[in-house]
Amino acid sequence: MNNFKNIYIFGCFLIIGALFGIFISYIFIPGNIEIQEVREPKFANSYNEAIERASTAVVNIYSEQPVTRRKIGNQRSNSIFDNKSDKTKTSLGSGVVLSSDGYILTNQHVIGDRSIKVTVELFDGRKLRANLIGIDKGTDLAVLKVEDSEIYFPSIEIEDSDKVKIGDIVLAIGNPYGLGQSVSMGIVSATGREFENPYSNYIQTDASINKGNSGGALIDTNGRLIGINTLIRSTSGGSEGVGLAIPSTNALEIVSDLIQYGEVRRGWLGFSIDRQELIQFRRLSISSVVMGGPAQKGGLKKDDILISINSNDPTYENLYKTFARSKPGDLIQLSIQREGNVFDLIFTAERAN
Repeated sequence: MNNFKNIYIFGCFLIIGALFGIFISYIFIPGNIEIQEVREPKFANSYNEAIERASTAVVNIYSEQPVTRRKIGNQRSNSIFDNKSDKTKTSLGSGVVLSSDGYILTNQHVIGDRSIKVTVELFDGRKLRANLIGIDKGTDLAVLKVEDSEIYFPSIEIEDSDKVKIGDIVLAIGNPYGLGQSVSMGIVSATGREFENPYSNYIQTDASINKGNSGGALIDTNGRLIGINTLIRSTSGGSEGVGLAIPSTNALEIVSDLIQYGEVRRGWLGFSIDRQELIQFRRLSISSVVMGGPAQKGGLKKDDILISINSNDPTYENLYKTFARSKPGDLIQLSIQREGNVFDLIFTAERAN
């Protein structure tokens, strides 16, 4: 009898404990907890939006250029002179639409010096004949114009290339090897590169740039133009991770002159700096001054050290901007150090030949 009573009491306590536990859980534990489904993280590093924004403004360019070749005369001919055979060669490249009325920027080497015919293929496949507005061999740039009253030309948004920093992600859009529009990705490897061209100030990138990419767009991750793809440094002829692009800010200044005058009106300063001094000591030392040139007329001498350029810091970047962007008639102000003394010089830029 006692055993039954003990079992009964134990059972009551067990039931009461269970009810108490349910009561406590109801009060303190939220009832809206759901089991979260484990999902794979969504890939968020796509640049599709940037590419879609810019790619419609990148075009393919095909040009026919005259080539004069010497043809060996027929041995049975009485002529003692070689015959000349005028033929044409076809080149391909890329271009970027800058305005809705059809102005297109590309590289000068894409269309050559004397193009017979230049054809622009739009993003949607339509092909139009292009007129040459002007070329600038100094920067290897050319401006074309296509016209069609029924076509609205999608233009690209342009970013200030002076804001570009080493390490920025960039995308190159062009027509490599004539395969059609293609995109490659990389980073800005360096800025301010001068490769056999004092007017260049190239952006260096490791984004793949191959033959046919010339004249195409180098864009940022927002789809804005920061450069015109122009050169590759290569031993094989293909991309080896060193591509060079003309900064958009430099290109726009050239475009403005070409559209307005048909040529670039560039200033001439008449002095050079010592490259070794710049590399070793980060110092702008004058290596030579042209006799009778604007700088010499203003009092600049060999071995002078620049300490101010138009009231800006004496950096190569500021010197480049002054050199490449000056126009005939611009006043150039230099502060220089000479034998421990400081002098302020002012001279007027003349027109480059």
